Amino acid sequence: MAELEFKRVEISDREMARELLEKSNFRGCEYTFGNNFVWRNIYNVEVCFAEGFYFCKQGEGNDIRFTFPTGSGDIKRAVGLLTEYTRERGVPLRLTANKDVTQRLTGIYPDAKVVLDRDICDYVYLAEDLENLAGKKYHGKRNHLNRFYENNWSFEPLTADNIAECRAMNERWRAENLDKCGVAEVEESKREELCIVECSFKHYDELGYTGGVLRVNGEVQAFTFGERSSEDCFVVHVEKALRQYQGAYTAVNREFVKLLGGRYKYINREDDTGSEGLRKAKLSYHPVFLEEKFVITFGR
Repeated sequence: MAELEFKRVEISDREMARELLEKSNFRGCEYTFGNNFVWRNIYNVEVCFAEGFYFCKQGEGNDIRFTFPTGSGDIKRAVGLLTEYTRERGVPLRLTANKDVTQRLTGIYPDAKVVLDRDICDYVYLAEDLENLAGKKYHGKRNHLNRFYENNWSFEPLTADNIAECRAMNERWRAENLDKCGVAEVEESKREELCIVECSFKHYDELGYTGGVLRVNGEVQAFTFGERSSEDCFVVHVEKALRQYQGAYTAVNREFVKLLGGRYKYINREDDTGSEGLRKAKLSYHPVFLEEKFVITFGR
């Protein structure tokens, strides 16, 4: 059996990766090339192209995990290649997959151990819900929005022309959210966010991102960006707003969905990483479903 050869993911992998990602058409945030690329240093992301599949792994040593490979090859062949790869390294094969793929895999491999990882489940919303904020359940959001709209605000696409201003705003966000935090776990998470944002800005055009910028009195107060994961779903990778104006987060969220112009039925706002605060915030927008992620362990 051929040996899988993993390597550090690079921008030059984008076209081949996206071709195979599009064939599988999964909605999860991990099935976007931008996600794989910008997290490469933090999670030690490596990739491999083989047998008609795009393989992606993260971690190192005995703690490695693979996302279910994308492409159009044979599932048994892909699992066989990964089994051989992990066996030679003396570690168990662990895959993450969505509900549909997990059901297919357990039908083929009934002895595999399956565990739902709630902390990495993505929150998926109807785009029309986020744009219209209609009904009683969004009453509070509309109040925040109306308060924000009292300001002299504007919204525009995020491009090379305004990235420098967004970088400057990101530094202000760091000062507001990190400098006086004092909680080690939270500080580490936010430092990672800063690294991800900076990497995304550095490679913004190369990654093919789409984003938006919210201003008040001409000054950037919020920005957001992401990319499509499937034909009907757009993934929001980053959304940042300063504290000065009430409702800025609600406004940048809504205005960005409007900017996307109805091209996607669903908006994936990624997971909550197990953070109670993030979970509460994401649930407050009433997801239409969670993109569930299961960890499947083979052979042990």
